[in-house]
Order: sequence, then structure tokens, then C-alpha cells
Amino acid sequence: MLELKHEHLTRQLDIIPVEVLGEPITIVGAGAGGSFLTLNLAKMGFVDITVIDFDTVDVVNMNSQFYRFKDIGKPKVEALHALVHDFTGVSITARNEKYTGGVFPGIVVSAVDSMAVRRLIFEEHAKTGYRTKLIVDPRMSAEFCALYTVVPSDEASRKQYECTLFSDKDAVQERCTAKSTMYTVGPIAGLCAKVIKEFLVEKTYTKNLMWDLGSNHLKGWRTKEERE
Repeated sequence: MLELKHEHLTRQLDIIPVEVLGEPITIVGAGAGGSFLTLNLAKMGFVDITVIDFDTVDVVNMNSQFYRFKDIGKPKVEALHALVHDFTGVSITARNEKYTGGVFPGIVVSAVDSMAVRRLIFEEHAKTGYRTKLIVDPRMSAEFCALYTVVPSDEASRKQYECTLFSDKDAVQERCTAKSTMYTVGPIAGLCAKVIKEFLVEKTYTKNLMWDLGSNHLKGWRTKEERE
């Protein structure tokens, strides 16, 4: 018999079992991808969600981030905490601070703009983060999005992912008027949520993926790694 507190999840139980919904998930970054991914995960029933960000909501965030105009000027994590609770009843852990290091259990999402911070998250967890099961790294720019995953305890996975960590100066710099679109944010947030579900439930999961929405070109790779 389904517990009353899970009654709203009835229509997904054959896809996302209740047993995985206590997995701790830490999202570093509460921008476009991070804010909508938080909503996705809470809607899916995950309850142990921590979001870390030190930024405030700005008017330029209104086209592609999960915030209201009345949230402008507020810390993003505080606004996100209120929104997610209103939409799902889930109370996320909101940390209004800059990520400067540290290792988190469960699954970590590197939803940041800076390649330097992505590298810091990876290096911290690669050295001492074997209690971290998976790092998910979504990236997007205008009409393009990409998704990378790395298992910190697996040397081959670490080496493959490290090759994607180029410098910020080598990153694509879009014009200010061509940086983000809602129809790119929606897919990447959903794909992040899906790969987390795949990793926790299935024998295979998406290893990396690239999607050029402008030209409708999508390619991705899955791992066949067996996990206990």
C-alpha cells in the first residue's frame, strides 16, 4: 500500500521507485539549469536536496531561470527554497554561499557557469570523494546544451571527464543578447533529472550527450558499467 505522503507519485512508481528518493543530491549553482533541475527533482519526489549559490536574482534572469519578478534582489537559494516548497512541499537545504571546496555524499550536480569551479568540484571529489556516487555536469549556451557524468571512484571515468575541463578563456563566449533560451534550459534540466534516475535505478545511464537545438542534432553515449 502506497503511503499517503507518496500518493502524488502514484503515476511514476514503475519508473522511479520510492526507495531511491532519499538519495542525497547537492546542486552547486542555482541559475537556469540548477533552479529548474531542483524543481524537477522535487517534483519527482526527491527530498534530500541541497542547493549552493551566492548570487542574487537579477532582472536578466527572468527569461530562463525559475524565479519571479518579485524575487529580484533576493538571494537565489532563498527564493528557490520558497518556490520549490510552494510547488512540491519539499524543503530544500539552501546554502547562500560560494562553493570553495568540500565533498558531498550521494550525487553532485555541477550547475555552474565557470569552468574553474567545475574543475574545483571535480578535483575535490576525485581526491577524496569516493562517498560521492556520481557527478553530473550540465552545460549550455544559447541553443546548445551538453551533459557529462563522472563516477569519482572510477579512474577511467575520471580521466575521460577531465579531458572536457578546458579553461574559461577557451569556452565559447556568446553575445549578451544570445546567451540563454528557455527551450534550451528545459531540456537540459530534464535530461539531468533523467540521468540521475537512470544511475539510481538502471544498469546503464547516459555518459555524455550533446544537443544542438538550433540544428536539431543530438548525439549521446551510454555506459554499460555494471554496478552493485
